[in-house]
Amino acid sequence: MAQIMVTGATGLLGRAVMKALLGKHQVTGTGFSRAADDIIRLDLTDENAVAKAVAEIAPQVIVHCAAERRPDVSAQNPEAAKALNLSATEALCHAAKATGAWLIYISTDYVFDGTEPPYAEDAMPNPVNFYGETKLMGEQAVARLLPGAAILRLPILYGEVERLSESAVLVLTEQVLDFHKQGVDDWAVRRPTSTSDIARAIDGMIGKYLVGEIISGIYHFSAAEAMTKHGMAVALARLLGKDCGHLIAQPHPTDTAKRPKDCTLSCNRLAALGLLSTRSFDEAAAEALNASASALSAAGL
Repeated sequence: MAQIMVTGATGLLGRAVMKALLGKHQVTGTGFSRAADDIIRLDLTDENAVAKAVAEIAPQVIVHCAAERRPDVSAQNPEAAKALNLSATEALCHAAKATGAWLIYISTDYVFDGTEPPYAEDAMPNPVNFYGETKLMGEQAVARLLPGAAILRLPILYGEVERLSESAVLVLTEQVLDFHKQGVDDWAVRRPTSTSDIARAIDGMIGKYLVGEIISGIYHFSAAEAMTKHGMAVALARLLGKDCGHLIAQPHPTDTAKRPKDCTLSCNRLAALGLLSTRSFDEAAAEALNASASALSAAGL
C-alpha cells in the first residue's frame, strides 16, 4: 500500500482515479473550486502551497489530473490555461523531485495536428490550438524536470459526471434532449474513452512501478472505436431511447478554437505491459449514463 496524491480529484478523470485507487492505497485527493469532504483544497498555481502540500502528504506517487482541458476556454483566457497546464505542472515536478515522488502527468491527443494518424508514442507533436500547446509545454517540463516520470496521453473522455458539461462526450446529451434542429460536428474523428478504463490502466501502471518496473516516458491510452461528435450523439440517443432526427451532421469544423482532424493514438507501449483494456462505447457509455442520474435529471431526463 502506497501513499498516493491525485490532483484534480474533483474532476471527471480524477474522481475515477480516486475510486480505482481507494482501498488499495492511502490516497489523498486535491481540488480547488469543488474541494469538499476529504478533498484538500489546493491552488496548484501557488508554487509555495504546492511545495508545502506535497511535503506534508509525502506521496510516493502523484497522479496529475488537474488541467484546463477546454480548447475554447484556453484560447479565450490563455494566461489562466498556461498557469494551470504549465506552471502548476512545473511546481508539482519541483515538489515531487524534492520528496522523491514518482509522477504520472495526464496529457492529451491534442498535442498532434491530426494530419497523419495513428500517432505512436514517439511521433512528433504539432498542436494546432493553444490548449494543445500548453499541454505539450507541460510534457516538456515533466521530461526536463523528472526524467523518470510517466506521461499519459488521452483522447476525449466520458464517465460518471456530476454535470453533463464535465464531459465533452456526455454534454452531447443536451443536444439529444433539445429537439430543435441543430448541427453537430461530423468532421473531427475522435476515440471516446471511458475514465473507468483509464483509471484501471493508471492503477496498473502504479502497481508495476511499485514493484520496481521502470515506467517512464510517454504512453498512450485510447479506446478503439472511431466516432465523430455526431456519431457519439446518435449513439447516446440510442442508449437513452430518444430520437435523434433533429441532429444534423455537419461535415466541417464547428468549434471556435481550431481542432485537429484525427489524432488517433497508437497504444503499443501500454499494450506491451498488458494494460490496454477498453470496452465498447455502448457498454461503457451506458455505465456512465446510469451512474450520472442526477446530471441527466438536471438536463430534463
